[in-house]
Amino acid sequence: MKEIRKKHKRLSNETVGYFYVLPAVIFIALFVAYPIGYNIVISLQKYDISTFQSGVKDFVGLANYKSIFADDLFIKSVSNTFVYTIICIIFQLGIGFLLALFFNKKFPGANLTSGLTLIAWVMPMLVIGIIWKWLWASDSGAINYFLQNLHLISKPIQWLSEPKLAFAAVTITNIWVGIPFNMLLVLTGMTTIPDDVYEAARIDGAGKLQSLRYITLPLLKATMVSAVTIGFIYTFKAYDLIVGMTQGGPNHATEMISTLIYQENFTTFDFGKGSAMANVYFLIIFVVAIFYSQLVIKEEE
Repeated sequence: MKEIRKKHKRLSNETVGYFYVLPAVIFIALFVAYPIGYNIVISLQKYDISTFQSGVKDFVGLANYKSIFADDLFIKSVSNTFVYTIICIIFQLGIGFLLALFFNKKFPGANLTSGLTLIAWVMPMLVIGIIWKWLWASDSGAINYFLQNLHLISKPIQWLSEPKLAFAAVTITNIWVGIPFNMLLVLTGMTTIPDDVYEAARIDGAGKLQSLRYITLPLLKATMVSAVTIGFIYTFKAYDLIVGMTQGGPNHATEMISTLIYQENFTTFDFGKGSAMANVYFLIIFVVAIFYSQLVIKEEE
C-alpha cells in the first residue's frame, strides 16, 4: 500500500512538472517553430504580391534558393555581412579587453567611468545610427569639423557617399557600440579569478606580462568564447544601424543580408525569395549557436 502511494505521489509530481514546462513548449511552438516552419513553406512557393489577389501559391521547390545564390547582390550582401562582422568582433573584443584590464585596476571613479561607457550599449541602435549619420555627414558633420580644425584634411570627406568610406563608417560605428559589452563581459570574467593565483605567481617571480599570458588569458577562455559567439550573432543580424546610417547604400556598399531580406519582402514584395534568404540567414546563425553550445558542453566535461 505504501509503495502504491509513493508511486502515485511520484506520478503526481511528474504531472505537475509537465504543467510547469507546458507554457514554454506552447511559446516555442507558437512563436519559434511555427514561424520557421511557415517561412520554409513560403520559400518553396511562388509567393508575391499577385498571390494576395489570386490566392494561388505555386510550388516551385528549390527555385527561390537557386535564384538567390545566382543573385550577385545576395552574394555581395553575404560577403559584406561576414566582413563587417569579423572586423567588428576583432576590434570590439580587442579594445574591450584592454579597457577591462584598465578598469580592473582599483582607482577613484573606476566604477563610474566604466558605467558611463555602457551608454553606447544601452541606446537603441536606430537612434545611434541617426546620431552617427549626423557625425559622419560631409557638410555639417562633427567628424569633418574636427579634422579640418586640426588641419588633418583640407576639405570635407564624403564619408557616407563613397562606397568604401561608407562601409568603414558603419563598421567603426558598430565597433564603438560593441566595445562596452565586450569590456563588461571580460571585466566580469576577470573578477572571478582569485587574487591568490596572481599573488602566488608574483612570489614565483612572474611579471605582469607572464601573469597575463599564463593566468589571465587561459582562465578567460570561456569568457572569450562567449564574447565572440554573442558578438557574432548580435553583429551578424545588423539592421537598425545600417538603416539609420546608409540604408544599404551607396551602390549597395553597406548592403547586409538583413537589409536585403527587408527589401525583398517589403519593397519588391517577392516573399518567396525573401523567405529563402531569411532561411539561409537563420541557418548561419543556427550553426554558430550549435557550435557555441558544443564548446560549452565540452568545457563542462
